[in-house]
Amino acid sequence: MGEGDRADEGLGVTIASESMQRLIADGNALEDRGDCEGAQRHYEEAVLIAPASPRPWLNLGNVLQRQGRPQAALVATEKAIALAPDFAPAHFNLGNLHAAAEHSAAAELAYRRALQLAPAFTDAAVALAGILETSGRSRDAEIVLREATAADPMRSGPMYNLALLLMARNAFDEAEVMLLRAFQTEPSFMRTCVALGSLCLRLGRAGEAETWLRRVTPEDPSFAEAACALLFSLNARDDLDPRHVYTVHREIAQRLATGIRPAQELLHRARPHERLRIGYLSPDFRQHAVALFVAPVLRHHDRQLFDIYCYYCHEGEDSVTRELKGLADHWRPIAGLDDETAAQLIRDDEIDVLIDLAGYTDRSRVLLMVRRCAAVQATWLGYLHSTGLEGVDYRICDNHTDPPGLTDHLNSERRIRMPASQWCYEPLHQAEAPLEIKESTAQVVFGSFNQFWKISRSCLELWLEILRRVPAATLRVADVPSGRTADDLLERMTRAGVSADRVALSSRVGIQAYFAAIAGVDVALDTTPYNGATTSLDTLWMGVPFIALTGDRPAARSGTSILRTLGMLEMIAATPEEYVTLNVRLANDGVWRSALQATLRQRLAQSPLMDSVTFTRALEA
Repeated sequence: MGEGDRADEGLGVTIASESMQRLIADGNALEDRGDCEGAQRHYEEAVLIAPASPRPWLNLGNVLQRQGRPQAALVATEKAIALAPDFAPAHFNLGNLHAAAEHSAAAELAYRRALQLAPAFTDAAVALAGILETSGRSRDAEIVLREATAADPMRSGPMYNLALLLMARNAFDEAEVMLLRAFQTEPSFMRTCVALGSLCLRLGRAGEAETWLRRVTPEDPSFAEAACALLFSLNARDDLDPRHVYTVHREIAQRLATGIRPAQELLHRARPHERLRIGYLSPDFRQHAVALFVAPVLRHHDRQLFDIYCYYCHEGEDSVTRELKGLADHWRPIAGLDDETAAQLIRDDEIDVLIDLAGYTDRSRVLLMVRRCAAVQATWLGYLHSTGLEGVDYRICDNHTDPPGLTDHLNSERRIRMPASQWCYEPLHQAEAPLEIKESTAQVVFGSFNQFWKISRSCLELWLEILRRVPAATLRVADVPSGRTADDLLERMTRAGVSADRVALSSRVGIQAYFAAIAGVDVALDTTPYNGATTSLDTLWMGVPFIALTGDRPAARSGTSILRTLGMLEMIAATPEEYVTLNVRLANDGVWRSALQATLRQRLAQSPLMDSVTFTRALEA
């Protein structure tokens, strides 16, 4: 009888195990379809059948977390660990729960325990690296990711995340190698293509960026990010005409809007408030060029007429963030919210006019506009091109970047032209202007301080021609990625007849060193077809002149807009040949150049570009 009893008992365990596995499998299927309540019932039944098994407890913890019940999820997960202390997935899930609750130290311990039990557990390694990086321990994060890459070279996740870490550290050559390895390992992981596209753009290879970004299809979850990066990259292309760039914007904007139903009832809602509610939407309320321009506006808004809301789409905060937070009437961090939740938050605030400040730049949430968050929606400042989105009603610009009749066919939005300029400048750093005014033409120093990706092939050719015509001049180029990119740039210049000893390249530097570098040159060189804006104003503030080449699209007319607002028409070139000639004249005419250097800061300070009160009144009007 004893043998028979043992046989029956074994059969019962087998049947229970099979039933548990079936319930978990069915629960997984329900969870994949979004039916979390149904999945929960299956997991709870599995727990009743096999209460000593950690697996149903683990799945129950997962689904409870998805339902926003972290405390119940924690209880279930800790039960799984109590039943099987060496069960690595349970420790990983425990780490996820602590990370979601922002308990970084506890999350780190849980992830490290999971990796101790399963060294090739790459998801745990990636999560641990994220915790370490967020807490400022990027070197420790790098070690974890390198160990994970070595432990399981067939998983792309650690390689991808290690590449992002290297990119943040400007180690672009190794980052590119790592991303290419990740792509070869797992070609279907499209986030690698997005990262490669962004990397290629940063390295001045916008054509390659498009090739990588176009691999991402609308069916992939990373499509919106890839599409935004692609549209942004087109602005740097000197091989595409403006009509083509606009057409691509419209095509991709329509794809991005597919399946989204805008809240059209907001278009007909009566204004319910005494003060007009203005919402500014941006990821750049931090040390960033956009913050530089928006700060004086927030400071001078008429609070008797306007109620100011800021919707911040970035996780990071710095001293600029804290300053802007103090200038807003209402501060809404939305980085962690999905699009529908964020859109509903803005609707609940009953915003009258919502102004996007980012367009298709990094971490933008411009796609919220498609859902219709306010009766009137506009874009301004951060993106000098049409969004192509139906939900964006207006684009705020000026008469110089968008002269009536010149760019009308390149916009899906109606243009609202500011009376003087679309920029209101306030220096980010109160650097002293150079005391020495140099009339000598013996050793003129040209300089470029724009982001490297703005230096197109045709732009570099213009600079090389200037240097050939002024053989004693030297050139300093800032923000050049070290390694292969810098080597390639020097090789191109040497082949064109400009020796390497006339060129000094430097990588990205801090704000004080940046202004000091500007003060050390005689003439700044603007980029084409994507001009500088903040950089151009910074150079003028430091008493350094530049020549603008008027282009055929808004981003190619920023320099023209700034100089026209200052009344400095003699500094504006209509053709590439004139651009070269005027720069050569600036180098050779020490009297003209020194007169400019002595007066530029004062002219800028007394211009509409720095009259923040008048600018704000005009924007309000």
